[in-house]
Amino acid sequence: MQDLIKEQSFDTFHFTTTKSCGNMKDVLVRKEFCKKQSINHNKIVFANQIHGTMVKKVSSFDCGTFIKNCDGLITNDKSIYLCIFTADCMPVFLASRDYSVVSLVHAGWRGLAAKILENAIISFKDDFGISPQDVFAYIGPHINKCCYQISNDLRKIFDLAEEENYLSLSNKAKEQLKKLGLIHIYINSNCTCHQTDTFFSYRRQPCQDRMMSIISAK
Repeated sequence: MQDLIKEQSFDTFHFTTTKSCGNMKDVLVRKEFCKKQSINHNKIVFANQIHGTMVKKVSSFDCGTFIKNCDGLITNDKSIYLCIFTADCMPVFLASRDYSVVSLVHAGWRGLAAKILENAIISFKDDFGISPQDVFAYIGPHINKCCYQISNDLRKIFDLAEEENYLSLSNKAKEQLKKLGLIHIYINSNCTCHQTDTFFSYRRQPCQDRMMSIISAK
């Protein structure tokens, strides 16, 4: 079983943990995992994740904290790690072409519908002068269309046909990113809900256990 899920096309330190790594929301489990991976736990910045749209610019001054009302983080500080937790939602890794600026976004259907990805791309441009064409995107393990049956409300929100009963979060994310000007978009094919032995899934079995996604700049 693969312990850490990465994207080969992303040439910077990043990964998403799997079930075999343990519940990353448990601070003791997380610290032990980080120790084994030679990650300084004190150098991590966390988003506290409210299914909102805030993308916060952070630095070493924010290390060890959970940024309030935040579902996305962005930095050019090479000394820190950005971290989010998921169990079906998408971890969206974003990076400048030279990987000097990186962002990590927690995107479920609420954040996606409210344009959190757009806020992240705006931050690349406004805070760091990086155009969308020079931003790479990687969508990590998440619930796939095969397992994501939706209600009439979500069908309307995402403008799906009446006969469409399943939603692909990653396809909608890709559509949004392409409209924003991104060219390089990579999508992990693993389904957190379907692959019971590999991932935690809130939809499959509501729980507090979470995978961790992490990234740092070069």
